[in-house]
Amino acid sequence: MRLLAGLPGMVAVVSVPREVVKQVVELENRYEQGVLVPLKNLGVRVALKREIAVALLKDKIFREPPEPTVYLVEEVPPEERNDRRCITVEGDVYRIVGEEVLASSQPYNEKTISLGDSFVIFPDRRASGNTPSYFLVPPLGFPELEEVQDRLGIGGILSISPSARADDYLREACGFSSDPSLATLLVAFNLVEQPTGKP
Repeated sequence: MRLLAGLPGMVAVVSVPREVVKQVVELENRYEQGVLVPLKNLGVRVALKREIAVALLKDKIFREPPEPTVYLVEEVPPEERNDRRCITVEGDVYRIVGEEVLASSQPYNEKTISLGDSFVIFPDRRASGNTPSYFLVPPLGFPELEEVQDRLGIGGILSISPSARADDYLREACGFSSDPSLATLLVAFNLVEQPTGKP
């Protein structure tokens, strides 16, 4: 908790019980059923499988995510699962046909269609117009914890960005500010063994 609270751009850090994570998953389920464009936030479902969860409130100084926080994907047949243009979540493989553009992203070496300044589609990756595609919010790593996970005795580290409705709920449950310039993250992990050094 001290490590997380000391990160640049971190406003608040609160440990959250399993019931809060369950409610976040329920809110994401409702949100997914109500949107016009198909969406799956797999990250929150994976977080529910972890032993410990921590809610973070961050400002714009906090570093950008290590990978895109949302992709446009389609299901991948078994013979294409080694394609480098795929993402794997809990053993399931998805072909990336669009992704969020991060500030640090390099120029693309293939044809793209921009949707605003922050998302691109890769039209040549689509299997066919009949193959269903949807937006996927995957679990991401959290480098600052991964670098010291052995010392802390933790593993299976992930972070997820909640939808607006789940963000509102987390703020209320954790006593976070409602300032719209701030954003929440949910970080989850398992206890592996007792830490051998001071965190």
